Order: sequence, then structure tokens, then C-alpha cells
Amino acid sequence: MKIVEARYAFDRTRLTRSFGAEGRVNFRPLIRQLGTELKCRVELRQIGDIPVAKLTGDLEKCGRVLCCSGWMAKFESVSIRMAQEQALPISAEGLAGACSRLRCCLRFEYEQYRQVNRAMPRIGEEVATPEGNANVVVGHKMKKTVSVQYDDNRVLEWPLARLERFHPGHD
Repeated sequence: MKIVEARYAFDRTRLTRSFGAEGRVNFRPLIRQLGTELKCRVELRQIGDIPVAKLTGDLEKCGRVLCCSGWMAKFESVSIRMAQEQALPISAEGLAGACSRLRCCLRFEYEQYRQVNRAMPRIGEEVATPEGNANVVVGHKMKKTVSVQYDDNRVLEWPLARLERFHPGHD
């Protein structure tokens, strides 16, 4: 049990505590004992992982305050496909946020990565360059360029805008 919030009523007749726990928890004996000692009505409310993270306001792996406690009001779904599209290593500790679910930031750049990935030719694909046809050997997604190898073994890097694909739109 992780208590994340406690609120007294102004007249001190009620104490409400919010907590997070992995499973369903029955604290009736604890509630009675707390009520007797504090001389007020005590409520314990179990809340989910996201509200616990939001209330604790931890820092995320990037060093910033959690998006959910800092500025984010609406939670949109995040999928493992978003991490795959961004070529991130698929590991639970690497992708999980403070709430033990996939980090919300995976959604923020997903659409940009998706567009770049669609425009990027595959490794081994033949493309037309200003210096003739060549095969793609490396894609540089962040720079939006590719390195190509010509028949004479020269390797040059070209921006996507200067290439022509023979079979565009492979997904």
C-alpha cells in the first residue's frame, strides 16, 4: 500500500486517504482503529496507477516532471507499435513510465516517425539518385537521408528529396 494523499475535512470530522496497491485490499480493521484514535470518520480510497503517478509528481527518465502531473489532462492510448515505429528497444524497464504502463511520450513523436518510415526506402532497395541507380545500405531517419552503394562500390549519402523510388509505398 502506498498512501499518496490525505485530506482532512475543515471541521476535522473526516479524513480521506487515497492509496495505490497492486490488488484489491481490505482495510476495515485499520479504518476502525484509525477512526478511534483520530476521533473522526476515516475513508480509504484505492486509486489506479496513473492517478498515483499523477499525485506523487515524480520525475520521468528524461528528467522532467511526469507529463500527467505537469501538463497533460487527457490520456490517449499508447501501444507497443508506437515504440516499434520509433525503433526503440522493446523492454519493460525501458518503455514503462512511473505508472508501470507504456510512457505517454511514445505517442508524441509517433506520427512524425510514421511519416518518415513510410518515405524511407528499405535497405537493399534500388533507388535512382542524381548519379545513377544504387542500392540503399543505411537509412538515417533523423536526418531524413540514406546512404547508397553504387556498382563501383562508392557509398554516398543523399537526402530523401533527391531520390526516386521505383516501388514507393512499401509498408
